[in-house]
Amino acid sequence: MPKKLSNSTSNEKAVKNDKNSHKKIKQRIVCVGNNDVQEAECLLRKLFSLKLLKILTITFILFLAFPLILFFIWRPKPAKNVNWGITFSDLYSEEMGLDWRDTYTKILDDLGVKHLRLVAYWSEIEPQNDRYDYSRIKWQLAEAQKRDADVILTVGRKVPRWPECFAPKWWHEINSSEMKKIEQYEFVERTVMELKDYDNIKMWQVENEPFFPFGVCEPVTVDEVKDEVAIVRKADDHNRPIVIQDSGEGGVWFMTYNLADYLAISMYRRIWFDFWGLVFGKSIYFQYPLAHWTYKIKAHLTGVPFDKLIVTELQAEPWGPGLNSQLTQEQKDKTMSKRHFWQTLNYAQKSGVKDIYVWGAEWWLWEKEQNNNPFFWYTAKGLFAGSAEKQ
Repeated sequence: MPKKLSNSTSNEKAVKNDKNSHKKIKQRIVCVGNNDVQEAECLLRKLFSLKLLKILTITFILFLAFPLILFFIWRPKPAKNVNWGITFSDLYSEEMGLDWRDTYTKILDDLGVKHLRLVAYWSEIEPQNDRYDYSRIKWQLAEAQKRDADVILTVGRKVPRWPECFAPKWWHEINSSEMKKIEQYEFVERTVMELKDYDNIKMWQVENEPFFPFGVCEPVTVDEVKDEVAIVRKADDHNRPIVIQDSGEGGVWFMTYNLADYLAISMYRRIWFDFWGLVFGKSIYFQYPLAHWTYKIKAHLTGVPFDKLIVTELQAEPWGPGLNSQLTQEQKDKTMSKRHFWQTLNYAQKSGVKDIYVWGAEWWLWEKEQNNNPFFWYTAKGLFAGSAEKQ
């Protein structure tokens, strides 16, 4: 027979149950009490007791911490011996009202630049169908060769400087897309065959930001770039490497890099662009919210070896609503003041990239000779002098 409980034991259990019930009632009263702080604390404790909320909270914290984790794993070290170079455009020099040969010579002799990115402009070389004139680009290559300056030579339809695409007028009048492609490939092949014996060409650049939607251009397709890369490899019996540029800030990178041996990128800090008018109803100045270490982390995330990354377009001139020689001082200072110039050079060096080609030497000379402002020219001169001493 079950053992009967004594009255005292039953009373004790009743009291205990009564106390537990009182505690539960008290807890419920606290959560709906008249003290807002206590009520909030109670509700939070109950919320965090839910497993799903705990998982979501931890996931959110890890999401916020992820960039910091990547930073500590992949953070770049400032490059000690940067190979500073420049991109030169004879067409842009003329647009600025400068003598392009004089400008180029001063870049070589006064600035002492030893690394150049030059452009074979299709519209300049073949202004009429099947009538070629390589005299300008050959002169640039020969002058660089005399001074032991190496060259990245850019070929293709979309190449540096506005309006980005430089196909000749007659090409735009062709109705057949297939014939357009044939003419484009013929230009690329002929250009490589014509210039390949200049031994100071260290690398070919095929197209410039071909997949980035910027400029007055008919779209450049992936197949076009693949075909052009194959044409360059076949035409150049010196087996030079090939580089293609993508936007450093807005490009995808991995697709561009997979078509070449090296990836070139732009590096911009402050811009003006009327594209923003589509969003805000007016043009604006804009600073990219990107730290210097962004580029190395992006390289890792997109599968681009960091030692295969070259900055071929480091912003070192203004970006405003017109040609730089026509901007007011206030407009120029918004994107490239003297302070911005120093900051940009320092930013680029801290990125860890070893090969950096600066953008804007033509404007520096215009500022020096036309605007009585030699700051940018002489500052850059010190930069290139320091680079030459370390090599």
